[in-house]
Amino acid sequence: MKKIVATLICGIVIINASLAQTPPSYSKTKYRDAQGKLYWNKDLPVFISISDSENGERENLKGQITGKYDNPFYFDTEGLNYIRSKWAVDKNTKKTVTPVQELLFEVYADGVAPYTTGTFSETPWYMSAGKKIYGPGLTLKLTSKDGVSGVQYVHYSVNGERFAVYSDDIQLRGAGEYTIKYFSVDNVGNSEEVREKKVWVDTESPETNCTVLGVKLGDENIVSLKSKIFLEAKDNLAGVKKTYYRLDGGTLRTSLGNPLNLSTLDDGSHVLTYYSVDKVNNQETEQEFRFYLDKTAPITASDILGDRFIVNDQIYFSGRTKLKLTAVDNKSGVKEVLYSIDNEPFEPYEDPFYLPSKQGIHIIKYFALDNTENVTASPEELGQKYLQFKHTVDKIYLDLTGPSLNYTINGEKFYTRDTVFVGPNTNIRLTASDQESGLQYIAYSIDNAQKETVYKTPFTLGEKGSGMHKIEYFGYDNVNNRNIGQFNVFLDSEGPKIDYEFSVPSLGQEEDGTPIYPAYCSLFLTAQDQLTGIGKMYYSINGGDFVYYRNFVTNFKKNKKYSIKAKVYDRLGNETIRTIQFKTSK
Repeated sequence: MKKIVATLICGIVIINASLAQTPPSYSKTKYRDAQGKLYWNKDLPVFISISDSENGERENLKGQITGKYDNPFYFDTEGLNYIRSKWAVDKNTKKTVTPVQELLFEVYADGVAPYTTGTFSETPWYMSAGKKIYGPGLTLKLTSKDGVSGVQYVHYSVNGERFAVYSDDIQLRGAGEYTIKYFSVDNVGNSEEVREKKVWVDTESPETNCTVLGVKLGDENIVSLKSKIFLEAKDNLAGVKKTYYRLDGGTLRTSLGNPLNLSTLDDGSHVLTYYSVDKVNNQETEQEFRFYLDKTAPITASDILGDRFIVNDQIYFSGRTKLKLTAVDNKSGVKEVLYSIDNEPFEPYEDPFYLPSKQGIHIIKYFALDNTENVTASPEELGQKYLQFKHTVDKIYLDLTGPSLNYTINGEKFYTRDTVFVGPNTNIRLTASDQESGLQYIAYSIDNAQKETVYKTPFTLGEKGSGMHKIEYFGYDNVNNRNIGQFNVFLDSEGPKIDYEFSVPSLGQEEDGTPIYPAYCSLFLTAQDQLTGIGKMYYSINGGDFVYYRNFVTNFKKNKKYSIKAKVYDRLGNETIRTIQFKTSK
């Protein structure tokens, strides 16, 4: 049986050389991919011929029933199509394969062009007058999809340039309007209709001008408080978003189009730095304007004579503190210094002054006038304007009271007959507080000592002799106001006195003088304390453990030496130990 080979014949792809702005054209063709799949442009005719050898003479097929539709014929289905033979035949036996199966020749028909989308990168943008304006760094990414044979090329053209093959994101670097045209062609020559995107790119920063209206003298740019400094910015495409400025490297502020506030600046040289940002975040290089502000008014300062303390921007005075005002002027000289306390009328300053003798916050306002015509204003204008903006304000707290004092006695103590008795190890703790300027330190003295001791930790009177002691303690606040407190305590540092008595008389004594008592005797212990009384009494026999003494000690053994230690405490813990030695009879 002759071998029959079916051959599909297609047209040849012809690519015409394209002119600028003209997209390249592609001829419809066939395509076989790396896996051997055959793709056929759906608009191409299909001729079928057979041969009994690979390179033999071919016979075109012509149908008897559907002849008017074949050779050539056209694929009707997008995607997979089959050219069929009814049953597959084994090549060796020439018999129908069992189980029977169709013989299928797959051809993928493709009559639909690819579809390309363009996506701009995440870049700041602004919509103005129907235009979408992007900032710098804009790129356009083209993505093409094809349902059957796959995308062969993606072409693009920027602003009428020759179409190029797309391989990476399109960079839109310069400022201006861009028209991007693009399309794709698949592997069998289906070309997409040219698509178009129009976009505006702004890569240029705004331009800001610094304008001075009013006084501006010489090349040094000398200005006064009457001068007005404006910042005006313009941008050719996206428009100005904000203008920023800072004075002397301080806080960055936003210009609202109003004159800059110079009233808070000191006399002298200043640097104004500024820049603008447009609505797609193009930022201008920082500009600089150097000027000298001459406020002309004298410089006024206050000096504190006496006690003062500053905490958290609050100034504290004592009743002994004076306020001194000083004014200097680098031009015409000082004419007059005026001050006001607690919103009273302003009065001329002559000498340092005390604050009113009233505890609490006081407001002191003061300013100076120089001898130039800058101060030849009417009293009404002086009061309404000049004082409002020119005077200096000090907020001072007058502290006239010392700290509040207290003490506690911790440890062994005993109260009797309106007297506090303490022991040598009893702690005395001093405390103080001040609600105004705050506590500076605590000091104390004992028994009228001339030198004060700075208090740091609780102390005892253990080194002092027994008897009554006077303790004075002093609290100092941070403006040296002092309060004094005192109390008396009686130091008892001596233990009780111990006595003893046997229940029967002695029978004699040993050669070394040790007394002898009968074994049935009882030993009675007694103690007394002249100040605070007896606490507890214990005893120990021949080095044994101390036990609590209740009534008497008895049950001695015959013919044995005894050494009994008696230990007693008073109510403050003072201790006395006495040893009693004797021997029992046989």
